[in-house]
Amino acid sequence: MRITGLATGLDMDEIVKNSMKPYRIKVDQMTQKKDVVEIKQKLYRDIIKEGREFFDKHLDMVKSDTLLKSSNWSSISFSSSDENAVTAKASGEAIKDDYTVSVTQLAAKASTTLKDGITTGAQTLTTSTGVTINFDVANDGSKTTIANFNASIATKKADSSLTSEQLKSLNITAKYSEISGGIIFEANDFGQGGFTLTNSTGDATDKYLHATIKNSNGDIYEIKDADKVTNNSKAVDGITFNFNKECTGVEITGKTDVKDLKDKVVAFVNDYNKLIEKLNTTVITKHDRSYVPLTAEQKKEMSETEVKLWNERVEKGQLYRDSDITRITNSMKESMRTLMADSGLKLETIGIKPVQDYSGALNGTFTIDEDKLTEALENNTEDVMNLFIGNSDAADKSQRGILHQLKDTVDTEFNKSTSSSLLKKAGFEGTTTFTTNQLSKNITDYEKKIKDMEKDFSRREQHLYSKYATLEKMMNKLNAQQSNLMSQLGMA
Repeated sequence: MRITGLATGLDMDEIVKNSMKPYRIKVDQMTQKKDVVEIKQKLYRDIIKEGREFFDKHLDMVKSDTLLKSSNWSSISFSSSDENAVTAKASGEAIKDDYTVSVTQLAAKASTTLKDGITTGAQTLTTSTGVTINFDVANDGSKTTIANFNASIATKKADSSLTSEQLKSLNITAKYSEISGGIIFEANDFGQGGFTLTNSTGDATDKYLHATIKNSNGDIYEIKDADKVTNNSKAVDGITFNFNKECTGVEITGKTDVKDLKDKVVAFVNDYNKLIEKLNTTVITKHDRSYVPLTAEQKKEMSETEVKLWNERVEKGQLYRDSDITRITNSMKESMRTLMADSGLKLETIGIKPVQDYSGALNGTFTIDEDKLTEALENNTEDVMNLFIGNSDAADKSQRGILHQLKDTVDTEFNKSTSSSLLKKAGFEGTTTFTTNQLSKNITDYEKKIKDMEKDFSRREQHLYSKYATLEKMMNKLNAQQSNLMSQLGMA
């Protein structure tokens, strides 16, 4: 704490403060420049975030429900007369029909059970390749036990998984089952060959799926041993049949149902509209230059609400006419103008109509006539699907479909750090660009300049205080001399 001006009667703090104002203004201006860069980085990152979210939701092939997959364009659903036995799910290529399904054998890996109390003594497990393993069986109360497994390990209770290296080497698992009432020996994989077990309930062999699927015309599709179907599902004519138990004459009924598909298309268009409106608003909103970042002193004089409202006005329009965002927006809009040459189909044909707003925030967005879209999906699902996903490998970009074109643009501009101009410029959390980007570098440069300017400011300020402290000393000395003179003259 400085105590100044006692000798001179001058307010030294106020004098120094006023003298330093030009330098403080320079520091504040440099800080404001840094603040503007930080604001722009925040705005860019908000846009990157929304672009990545749009990609993740609609354009990521990893997602099971993405419209990029033809299997999600089915307008057909199936009901089963016995869902505990058989169910069916349609893909985009499915044909609406009714089917009758019978299952005489479910697929199962080679397995057999050594029942409790059947026998005791020596047992032999023999694989299809002739390898044998010998072990002893005893009965411990109500449970079968295995002892002296090839005389190489200690006695094992059958109610815990066997750990024999011999079984492991044959890729066979043995464990006790209360339900089965004995020890189940099971191959770990299909196709490794069967095995026999002394006194078991039967030879252990792979069981392939046996089933028949009959359509409404009486045509029968048979699944038999020769087909070697090793799981209990089978895709036929774009329909995946799931078999849960042996059965006879289960009725699978097909019907046209586009509600879920229509809802997916509507959700995609709505999210696209939201992103395009955000991008449009960003580049058409002008910045009011009278609003600049507040200095620390200015914030002290304002309420919290006033500061918040001011900061919102400062952010507004900072990315006006940004060339990168404009380019990305135009590329996305161009993808949505796709016209399929084969069918002549475009979005407007199926009820997705462009908004007439040529220079506003809604430019490039769409309205949806859901009734017209529903009708198009019911009557022409395949052509509508082709409009959206086309042929992903087509040389002609327009034949790749709307979603594949959008996917390329959005992935390139929001996800790929090697090609995204926005990521290179502003960076994004969770990527290598978060700290290694142009704006972060600019911010660091400004921070260094501000630090140097603050040091210079302190040095200048201290120089002024030292200067006025010298003046105080001189005034004190003069005052003392004056008092002494007055005293000598008898005037004190």
